[in-house]
Amino acid sequence: MVKFEYLEPKSLKEACELLEQHPDDGKLIAGGTALLIMMRMRLLNPGYIISLEKIPDFNYIRYDDKEGLRIGAGARHREIELSPAVRTHYPLIHETFRKVAQPRIRNMGTIGGNLCQGDPLTDPGASLMALDAELTLAGAKGKRVIPLEQFFIDYYQTDLRPGEILTEIRVPPPAKGLGWSHIKFMPRSQEDFATVGVALTLSVRNDHCEDIRLALNSVAPTILRAKRAEGVLRGKKVTDQLLREMGETAATEVDPMDDNRGSADYKRELVKVLVRRAAQEALQKL
Repeated sequence: MVKFEYLEPKSLKEACELLEQHPDDGKLIAGGTALLIMMRMRLLNPGYIISLEKIPDFNYIRYDDKEGLRIGAGARHREIELSPAVRTHYPLIHETFRKVAQPRIRNMGTIGGNLCQGDPLTDPGASLMALDAELTLAGAKGKRVIPLEQFFIDYYQTDLRPGEILTEIRVPPPAKGLGWSHIKFMPRSQEDFATVGVALTLSVRNDHCEDIRLALNSVAPTILRAKRAEGVLRGKKVTDQLLREMGETAATEVDPMDDNRGSADYKRELVKVLVRRAAQEALQKL
């Protein structure tokens, strides 16, 4: 049995102060779906658990035509999945969150906890990255805003500084005529982690790709943007040959590992196929 002291701050300021007081053995908990598993496996043994449950206005989902989508870090996956604003204006987010694990997990797990865990196998980060999401990080010394693609540093490592808490995820207003796709290839059941995950958005004018965002999960130490693959298509006339080249280039940007979901070589081959397929699906939605 892991012994710890359970703390329930009533404000964000108090939570940041508690984190600063316990920099080495203090851990935040929101939904607990990741933290509790790690504690049971003895991968973590915190002396203090700092709950974010009683912090007011921490789980909102708000949409504005000018500001875009703002999601409090305490919002549950299921709340985001079922949000009318998300379903209407950000179908890529809706589709992604619909595929996360199964309803019992989605009813507990929070988006803030998901991102801060830094697990490269999870799905939401890739789709939010493909939509140019930004994160607001708050600490005792103030707030800072960073692009999501800069947040993931290494395997289970993020850019969170000591005493900082992720408070909000902001997604820009949806572009008109944006094609999108999310493909999650799973080796076993619907609730499993992906062998390869692909999130893609693109816009096309006169048969030429104006812009594109391609993010991948489960194929490297972090969720990543495949920027060289994006460059294969951006500004050029869309052809089957270019889509194939984009998939092949994306496979050179990943660094997968052998595991029970497949070998590294198998995952690279999947990247080639699924990136091309994701682009084809996105084009069909324009």
